[in-house]
Amino acid sequence: MKDEKFEILAMDYLSGNLSEGEAKEFETFLEAHMAYREKYEELLKAWELMEAMQSPEPSTQMDQAFFAMLSNEMDKEKESSPKQSLIAMFTAIFRPQWAIGVLLLLIGLGIGYFLRPDVEPIPTQTIAVNNETEEVRQKLVLTLLDQPSANQRLQGVSEANKFENADDIVIKALLKTLNSDPNVNVRLAAIESLTNYVDKPEVRQGLVQSIPNQGSPILQITLANLMVALQEKSSIAPFRQLLKQKELDTTVKKRIERSIESII
Repeated sequence: MKDEKFEILAMDYLSGNLSEGEAKEFETFLEAHMAYREKYEELLKAWELMEAMQSPEPSTQMDQAFFAMLSNEMDKEKESSPKQSLIAMFTAIFRPQWAIGVLLLLIGLGIGYFLRPDVEPIPTQTIAVNNETEEVRQKLVLTLLDQPSANQRLQGVSEANKFENADDIVIKALLKTLNSDPNVNVRLAAIESLTNYVDKPEVRQGLVQSIPNQGSPILQITLANLMVALQEKSSIAPFRQLLKQKELDTTVKKRIERSIESII
């Protein structure tokens, strides 16, 4: 059995799309093939991770309730004049409870000022050592990601997770891994690592651009869930392009369609 066909069968099994007979046949296959059993367990872990990532779909009632509440608050703001707001503010400040609270705060700040310990500057030597460590780790990551062994490449992604703030070189290496690594688990690990830097535009753009490069159902669904979590509208076009593929798995198609609706 080809790995891609196995992934689709496993996805249909996990989502309950197989008939009772097909499900039993799949379970029998797993019992007879230990290597595929291990792959299934890895897919199961990724499936559970995706279910945890999946955000709930917004309902119409939720939107109506929110806008009704917002409208009420705006009406209240219009009714109260700036003068009344200022009076209310000063009245609140000069209540006895507030006066006591402010006094205690000032006393605390004064004590903290006189009793504060002298702050020693970070030694230049420590900064230099930290920089050297980051450079060594960067070289290690790039070396491991270029190894023929999938386990070593996984270790490289794991090392990349140890950066406090990965530089452009490491991020480009992770994006390259996501787009071209032959191992599905290594690509999944690369996605997980890149989620630490989704605040960077180049990472978001790289994740979106990687969508058409993913032929594995588990990777397609992982990216779909991630784009929903990020509400990344630029991902809609590549997902719609993906839906045009005739060989696209039914489970993946439904999940992508739901993801597009959630993003829109």
